[in-house]
Amino acid sequence: MAFGFPAHFSSLRFKVLAALMLGLGLSFSLMILHLSSSKLGALVELAEAASRNQTMLVAGQARAGIEAGDESYLESIYSDLVFGQGGETHEAAGIRMLRVSETGGRGLPSYEMANGPQVATQQLDDMALAAMELGEVQEGRQGDLLLVSAPVRDQSGRDVIGAISIAWDHWHLRAGVMTSTLRSAMIGFAAALAVMLLTGLAMQRLVLRPIGSLARAVERIQETGNLSRMPRTVLERRDEIGSLANRFQALLAQSNAQIMTRRNQLDAALESMAQGLCLFDGAHRLVMSNRRVEEIYGLPTGALTEGMHISEVLQACRDAGNYSDQRIKEIEKTLTRSNRTPRPLHSLESLTGGRVTSVVRVPMPEGGWVATFEDVTERKRTEAKIEHMAMHDNLTGLPNRLSFRQKLEEALLQAPRGQQLAVLCLDLDHFKAVNDTLGHPVGDALLKQVGKRLQGALRQSSVVARLSGDEFAIIEKNVASVEETGQLADRLVHALSEPYEIDGHQIVIGSCIGIALAPSDGRSADKLVKAADLALYRAKSEGRGTYRFFEKAMDARMQERRALELDLRAAFAKNELELHYQPIINLETGKVSCFEALLRWRHETRGAVSPGEFVPLAEEIGLITQLGAWVLHEACRMAAQWPDGVRVAVNLSPVQFRSMALISEVEAALKASGLAPERLELEITETVLLRHTELTLSILKRLRAIGVRISMDDFGTGYSSLSYLRTFPFDKIKIDRSFIKDVVHHDDAEAIVRAISSMGASLGMATTAEGVETLDQLEKLRREGCTEVQGYYFSPAVHTDEVLALLGRIGSSAWQFSSASPDQVAVASAPVSSYSLAAAETVSVTERSKIHHAIP
Repeated sequence: MAFGFPAHFSSLRFKVLAALMLGLGLSFSLMILHLSSSKLGALVELAEAASRNQTMLVAGQARAGIEAGDESYLESIYSDLVFGQGGETHEAAGIRMLRVSETGGRGLPSYEMANGPQVATQQLDDMALAAMELGEVQEGRQGDLLLVSAPVRDQSGRDVIGAISIAWDHWHLRAGVMTSTLRSAMIGFAAALAVMLLTGLAMQRLVLRPIGSLARAVERIQETGNLSRMPRTVLERRDEIGSLANRFQALLAQSNAQIMTRRNQLDAALESMAQGLCLFDGAHRLVMSNRRVEEIYGLPTGALTEGMHISEVLQACRDAGNYSDQRIKEIEKTLTRSNRTPRPLHSLESLTGGRVTSVVRVPMPEGGWVATFEDVTERKRTEAKIEHMAMHDNLTGLPNRLSFRQKLEEALLQAPRGQQLAVLCLDLDHFKAVNDTLGHPVGDALLKQVGKRLQGALRQSSVVARLSGDEFAIIEKNVASVEETGQLADRLVHALSEPYEIDGHQIVIGSCIGIALAPSDGRSADKLVKAADLALYRAKSEGRGTYRFFEKAMDARMQERRALELDLRAAFAKNELELHYQPIINLETGKVSCFEALLRWRHETRGAVSPGEFVPLAEEIGLITQLGAWVLHEACRMAAQWPDGVRVAVNLSPVQFRSMALISEVEAALKASGLAPERLELEITETVLLRHTELTLSILKRLRAIGVRISMDDFGTGYSSLSYLRTFPFDKIKIDRSFIKDVVHHDDAEAIVRAISSMGASLGMATTAEGVETLDQLEKLRREGCTEVQGYYFSPAVHTDEVLALLGRIGSSAWQFSSASPDQVAVASAPVSSYSLAAAETVSVTERSKIHHAIP
């Protein structure tokens, strides 16, 4: 066919031509129908107007017949209407029914065409009646018939005497118009078809054929990738198609350049990746890989080529010594089996030589997978090292607290029913002195040797850990008896007490051990460690170089201690602690030279709590620094209200000498109270000087420079007191009460007191005797040359409100020594603490009146 319809009906050319043909055909058809409809409407209107006029003329002719009652005249009217007048044929107009009615209601004969359409007689009668009443022409429709009724008027043209009704039929007009329309439509369709054929040929030549050439060229470019395959005739066109072809070719060239650039970048990225990469298709064949894969697995360069099956790749890895034959089979089975999960698969592969690779396999939606390979050998070693460091002590290499807890929980779970397990907690005696005197490097070396000795003294199944500082813990499994554990603890104590040789120093330390047994002392790690700690606390409090088993009473005592700690903190926060003052008498003047400030605590339920009980607790829990600062400020504030010649003595804790902040506290207390520095005495014990550190001496010298007096308390009870007197020039030496109570009846005590008094006088230091309770003691001390005395013989510690009254009584007259016996003075002794010399006493007013004071 010359038009050249394509065989493929879905092609663009067919669709364009079909659309053109359909559009043109519809356009011509609509135009013809519109013209035919207009012509038909005009003809029908003209025929209907003629029918109405004809009906009115006939109504005029019917007047004579109605008036005369001559029905034959109606036949003439009917004949004229049906057969026409003046040579008109019956095709000019058609009539289907004729009816005449009079005003009186009498109906004249009607005429009806037998072969015409049916007309409702009643409808004609109704219209005739309406025409007579209104005197107007009435018309209506029934199908293709036009029903017209006109009034019949009299000779004057006014009165209506009847009506004539006619059913007109114009079907012949419609039939003629439809025939003409059909003829015109056929002619129009033929013309439209010719135009469509010519338009299709033009579109085929001018548009569709170039577009087809362009489409075929794009297909060839897609198949071959050759951009030169675009037809020159299409490229040289000057219309939109040529522009489209040129732009398309330029776009393809640009895209091809970008693709090549991206491909080169991808190749460079693949070759520079730290990880190896392989891409396999659905048939398990290698699509691509980078050089890093060969480096990780030690393969020769070029060993992996495109198209290799996974089995060949694995065989190359086996030949390089990375895997065994069995492992190769397992890996191939895993990789080649169907895997429907889209999630990546991670695995760690151990290669020969201790190397470890991390493999991540990601399935592809269309089949196959991408695998990445990373050599994580060093990372795994680092992680293992970090994990070891997290679970072990860096210094000794022993398990740390976290590891110890885990091992203890595991041991408890694995212990057979009915079998005992022991937990031993131990720390070293005098380890801090080693650090302070010889330095931390020596202390660290000592801890390492302690760890080795512990490991050497234990079974292989035992666990030894360093918890912190000089604290160690041991898990002993399969304990046969309590005696066996005691023997183990005894061996450990003796092993650790053997001398150590470190950097030319011979070091001797000891240890204390607390022991808890499972399941009797607890079934959980927390309870066992707590029980062992309580036993260790008891061992340390009862002496050095010993061990103790846990007892339930220890927990009760610890709970009591915890309750006391909470009460003490609450009492300090609520200012429930108070200071009492005990006078110190100058034997030369017989007057009060100083008051010692003593801390007191009266609990609402416990009653009077001994300083020997709560002051060490304050030192242990770290409250002593705040408490000491408060005592300094309160004592200075009260002493500022006393006579100028009376000093105040304040005890200092060794804990307060750990920081230079003590100097600032003393200066702040003096400044706030306005007390002269020389009226403040600070009492320290040998414990402060035991460490003999430069910091302690520096603090003492700074305090002396301020003008504060320094006193050594409890002199003679230690083992190096004389060396301390050479180290620092004290203002006063206080002789401990343990010598005073025997000074009357024991010559050795008297000799010691005499020696201390003489030494103090030689060094220019005052001596104060503590604990004077009888007149005989007072006389002895006077004869031995003591400077001052202090004790219940004169007064117990009194409340702040009683200080001034006590000063008045003691200083009003000379002493009158009487034969008052010791039982006339109520004395309640208690352990001496580092912060107070006298225990909490209760002395009634009546008992105090028995004390005789001589006032000079």
